[in-house]
Amino acid sequence: MESIPFSAETLKALRTSASDRLMAILSEWGDRDLDTLDYKVDELVRKLNAKPARPADRKPYESIYPGTSIAESRKKAGRLTQQKIAALADLTLQPIDDWLDETLRVALNKSDRLPSEPPYAHLLPSNKELSVASPNPRTHSPNSPEIADLSALNLSIAQLTEIAAFADPAQVELLYHPILRTLTEFDLTTPLRQAHFLAQLCHESGSFNYLEELASGEDYEWRDDLGNVQAGDGVRFKGRGLIQITGRTNYHDCGEALGQDLIANPTHLADPDLACRSAGWFWTTRHLSAFADRDDVDTITYRINGGYNGYDERVEFLNTAKAVLGV
Repeated sequence: MESIPFSAETLKALRTSASDRLMAILSEWGDRDLDTLDYKVDELVRKLNAKPARPADRKPYESIYPGTSIAESRKKAGRLTQQKIAALADLTLQPIDDWLDETLRVALNKSDRLPSEPPYAHLLPSNKELSVASPNPRTHSPNSPEIADLSALNLSIAQLTEIAAFADPAQVELLYHPILRTLTEFDLTTPLRQAHFLAQLCHESGSFNYLEELASGEDYEWRDDLGNVQAGDGVRFKGRGLIQITGRTNYHDCGEALGQDLIANPTHLADPDLACRSAGWFWTTRHLSAFADRDDVDTITYRINGGYNGYDERVEFLNTAKAVLGV
């Protein structure tokens, strides 16, 4: 094991932060002309997939993503990097850390690190600033918490109905005030943050129509990664809330943050108020507002879904929300 100047938990956070930052940069570049970074990203993808070096007569991405636009190739490369980093279980320094460090330095126009420095040195926030531990959102009474003036949000029920195009109007009315309280409680008060938040919720909940997943939850039985360590945990802690909180660990952490015993009362997570607030808790603990501020739907989707399932619909909801909110 190589000695590193930070904990395994911090290394994991550094990897995630670095891959997310690279994804954001590649998404922002869109279809601009090929740049030095693209040659480095092509090299990174080949190393991640254990592929031979790029032929000298080929442009970046031509061999690995044939027939794909530059913009889409960049996104695919960014997504692949995120996925490889997320799947990396070894929390000691690996060659992939060097590769990612080198690529991100090119992306950020940073100088090479010194031989004595570990990967990610001077690239990302300091260890103390890294989002290793979840923030502790303000807690309130479990029943309709009283927080700041909701009228300042400028989100009408008609606008919410237009964003959630397939929603039952009665369901929108039921959730309207809990959603407003959630937007305020978790500092989702800019139109761009609201657009991203509501778009993801619309996809995850079927336009607000489902506060509890339709499946039984049996597929989650004995899922250690979800903290399901007792018989029946899969069914007991299946997806609930507007963002489908799933698993014993998430129920425990969410309940602790919101002042609820969701281990003893898991079905309460499907109540309108907690269904909304749990989504705000999830959003905040995954630090998604920072990506919303950069208009980075790719990373937001990945952090919520663990992949890109339903990506096109999420983008459609986002475009609608932006239009409705005047973003």
